[in-house]
Amino acid sequence: MKDRFTNEYIAIAFGVMLFASGMMILLIKNWKPYVGGWVFGCLIAMAMFKLMFFTFSRAVEKTERGASVFVGVHYFLRLTLYAVVLAVSAKAEYLSLATTFFGLLSIKYVILIRNMFDYLRSKKGGRF
Repeated sequence: MKDRFTNEYIAIAFGVMLFASGMMILLIKNWKPYVGGWVFGCLIAMAMFKLMFFTFSRAVEKTERGASVFVGVHYFLRLTLYAVVLAVSAKAEYLSLATTFFGLLSIKYVILIRNMFDYLRSKKGGRF
């Protein structure tokens, strides 16, 4: 199973991360905790997205019951890691909790916006 789509989404999310980091550096006076939290959240989101791909790739090779247990355990592990990331961000003075939270959502926004543009492009006959 090729992971071209996950790599594509991760590349777009990385570009969004760099662009938003640059904007924060230009617009915010004390930018270090905000950019640190944003980058931390985005990198964790990208890693979790790739981990989700590997989980589902392995799950399709298992029986129905085995796949259900396998995916459930990995889902719980990912949620636990998200909680740890948010707890670390809340405790660390050099990270902003809010930007870490939005960084964790970055891959979801990239997927939604990319699919929205693809849908609009298909409705207009390839032009946008």
